[in-house]
Amino acid sequence: AVVSTQSTGADKVISTDCGFKHFDLATVKVEELEFSSSFQVEITKPGPLTAVCIHFTCNFDGEEFSACLDTSPRMPDTHWLQTVLYLPNPIIVKEGEVVVGSIGYMKSKTNKRGYVLLLCGHTESGQEFDQTYHLN
Repeated sequence: AVVSTQSTGADKVISTDCGFKHFDLATVKVEELEFSSSFQVEITKPGPLTAVCIHFTCNFDGEEFSACLDTSPRMPDTHWLQTVLYLPNPIIVKEGEVVVGSIGYMKSKTNKRGYVLLLCGHTESGQEFDQTYHLN
């Protein structure tokens, strides 16, 4: 399965965003970094769905200064970029169609900093995807 870290660009995004996991960086424990979460997005532009784009937002709230690091493709690029999980086959979607699925993160058994991601889901029209990705 093809996975890439790249700048995606808002013009390539064809759905709404959906948060699938929230962490408190001040209290998160290592064991919480393995999880499975569901997601649901709505298609905003018709066409081929070729990948799932993962990005994060991190709020730093301080007494004297606060900042937000947003790695969304809709925001100016950061050096963090986005992680793009390419689907094995494009799925043709229509505007307004809902895509539901789940994503699971598991620690790699061969790379202590790596993860194995399990992505599966389907469209309202019954098209399905199910893929495993290795992030090293």
